[in-house]
Amino acid sequence: MHPLRLSIVTYNLWNTERWPHRAEALNKFLDLFTPDILCIQELREETQSFIDKIMPMHQRIDDEFPGWNCEGNIYWNSNLLEELEHGAEDIGMLEKYRRLFWVRLKLKEGAKSIFVSTAHYTYQGHEKEMETGISPRLGQTRRTMEELQRLVKDNEPALFLGDLNDPVIPARLMSEAGYESCFKALNMISPPTYPCNPTAKYLNMNQAIDWIIANPHARPLSATVPHFFYGDFAPSDHWPVLAVYEI
Repeated sequence: MHPLRLSIVTYNLWNTERWPHRAEALNKFLDLFTPDILCIQELREETQSFIDKIMPMHQRIDDEFPGWNCEGNIYWNSNLLEELEHGAEDIGMLEKYRRLFWVRLKLKEGAKSIFVSTAHYTYQGHEKEMETGISPRLGQTRRTMEELQRLVKDNEPALFLGDLNDPVIPARLMSEAGYESCFKALNMISPPTYPCNPTAKYLNMNQAIDWIIANPHARPLSATVPHFFYGDFAPSDHWPVLAVYEI
């Protein structure tokens, strides 16, 4: 069987700020790019139901744990992939329903599986971090790597996507463990993903905090941060990250 190429997107959707004014922009983005795998952070019931309607050929995790509906979820192209199993792991998040969300998917043609996971690490301005001066993202990254080591099978392609709220620590630690960002693997500089000007509220920073990271069994062919607008709106206050991987 020939290797399969999959388009992968991670997107922080900014909960319901300025919603539904951003809805048509999100619709146009997903219609234009139609990723085979889409990982969402800051998901809410309104945006989840909206994506369900505009991506009818995609499936997502349907689970009674509230975090799948109000924090993060994973969508996949049901023409190419089907679910084997899924889970939500505690990685020391300070937010009630945030987890390391994951799914194991199988290619419909053949027996190969692919492991996909997503997380939204704690914001740098969280009150506990401001009080203690200690970044929770260091521990969250280490817990993530422990879970990936436990869950990912030998020789299985594995992807970790998300808003990691940190331009340095997660990518560096994961690189040491053999997981490289799509940009580093392609010898490219990681472009900033936040803020999305002029949609975002805070414009006094410029950070690469949204990432697509993979183990050596998934090979990136291209990677970009699309600066997508429709009319006067972008779909979010973050830019998405889009990569094509060969599995």
